[in-house]
Amino acid sequence: MSPIPLSVLDLLPRVSGADSTAAVRNAIDLAQRAERFGYARYWFAEHHLNPGVVGSSPAVEIALVAGSTSTIRLGSAGVQFGHRTPLATVEEFGLVNALYPGRLDLGIGRSISRPAPRLEKAETSTATAEFLSKRGGVDHSEDLRTTNGLLLPRQPDLTAAYNSDAAAHLLGLLQQPGAYAPDYDEQISTVLALLDGTYVSPEGLPAHAAPGEGADVEVWILGGSSATVAGSRGLRFVASYHHSPTTVVDAVEAYRAAFRPSDDVPEPYVAVSVAR
Repeated sequence: MSPIPLSVLDLLPRVSGADSTAAVRNAIDLAQRAERFGYARYWFAEHHLNPGVVGSSPAVEIALVAGSTSTIRLGSAGVQFGHRTPLATVEEFGLVNALYPGRLDLGIGRSISRPAPRLEKAETSTATAEFLSKRGGVDHSEDLRTTNGLLLPRQPDLTAAYNSDAAAHLLGLLQQPGAYAPDYDEQISTVLALLDGTYVSPEGLPAHAAPGEGADVEVWILGGSSATVAGSRGLRFVASYHHSPTTVVDAVEAYRAAFRPSDDVPEPYVAVSVAR
């Protein structure tokens, strides 16, 4: 095995002619093989409205696989906030942790942005770019640059796709009408406080997640624009080369620059996702 720990990211793809049952069974089989081969982690993505992918709920996917494995860490890459609250997420992972303690990684991504207000080109979020790229909104330019041998393609212009009526409809299906998603940094604060039992509302009211409080769960931050959030809080960080190769180097540099040691993570800890 490589001296660098290797892991697997599974979207639970549904191949032509197969159904969701086959996709889940394939995930269980692959996780068992990854464990036997010495892989460190097996993570599940969260995707919606994609007929070729059935992985829509990482906590459920983890629970489905955990009983068929014994040592490999299982996690999310990542839970998308916006249509999901920090409390619901902590409770879900706390419930799975009750039977599989010490094996869970809670990887958190930014929410897929709402369709309104309409955004200018530079404001399109990484999460939205990932969502829309699966629906033909990518500029397939071959304009590349190289950094230490790593190809960094030009950032695609997704403005037109993001501002389309179709995108507004698809993204709207994920959220309750009028729902409000707090600032991402605030959501991460809530997750951490609920896990360690220190949560207090702005009005001074405590709340305790049961299950969830005290759960032995590693928190990871995913994405590019989330790098400083991860670094400033002393959390582990995942940079996504397979989703946003243009910004991966800048994201890692921003994370390292912002990093402040924590009790759990005394020095910067980075994972990078790639695709074949």
